[in-house]
This record gives sequence, structure tokens and C-alpha cells, in this order.
Amino acid sequence: MLPQAVLCLAIVLAVAFPTFAVADAQKHEWFGTWSMNHDGHVGTLRVAELKADCAAPVWCDMVHTYTDARGTRHRGSIVVFDNRFQHLRFQILFPGNTQPFDAYLFSWDKSKIAGTTRWGGRTFGFFATRQ
Repeated sequence: MLPQAVLCLAIVLAVAFPTFAVADAQKHEWFGTWSMNHDGHVGTLRVAELKADCAAPVWCDMVHTYTDARGTRHRGSIVVFDNRFQHLRFQILFPGNTQPFDAYLFSWDKSKIAGTTRWGGRTFGFFATRQ
């Protein structure tokens, strides 16, 4: 009876372990150029790594910019980056409006981001695809 229980446990762990190992994101998976659409406004989000040594917070070596459909570039800033690197809260500094975004990197398809943004007291959806 004991060998069957051990075998069953081994099978469960073998099936479940990849779920835990692959589902969490890695910081570097956010870096790149993303085609972004926030409620019909299209542009390009670029997330890059700075070549600077810094201790904290975990995102201190990350920088991002957003280029809108007219080619105007806007700075951004990171507010929160969770410890599993799945959720990133950032802002885009539009003229007269700092717009917050709550972004989630897909667990299995790391080339996609989706989330919400707020503007004018309303919540809107957005998504981005790695170029």
C-alpha cells in the first residue's frame, strides 16, 4: 500500500510542480517593446533596464516610456511591483494628467499584458502585446 501512495504523490507533484515553477513571472519578462491599447488609444510602451546599481525598491533599475499614436513620447513611473513580478502598477505622465495603470503579465503567455487604467474618475481596460 505504501508504494502506491508514494507513486500517487510523485505523480501529483510531477504534474503540479511545473504549474508553480512556470506561472510566476520573472522581472526580465517585462522588458521590451509592447503594442498597447488603452480603451482605443493606441501607442507603444517600452520597458527597459537601466545599467545602474541600486538597492531598492526592486524596480529602481527599470524605466518605461509611452509613445502615443502621434509619436509624442511620455515619461512613466513605477508605483508598485509585486514580489512575484506578475503585477506592475505604473503611471504615464500625460500633459495635465498622470494616468495610473494596473498591469498583469499573463502567467502562461508572457507576451501579453492586460489590466485596467483610470481616467476622469472612470475605469477602463487595456492590453498590450510584446512586439
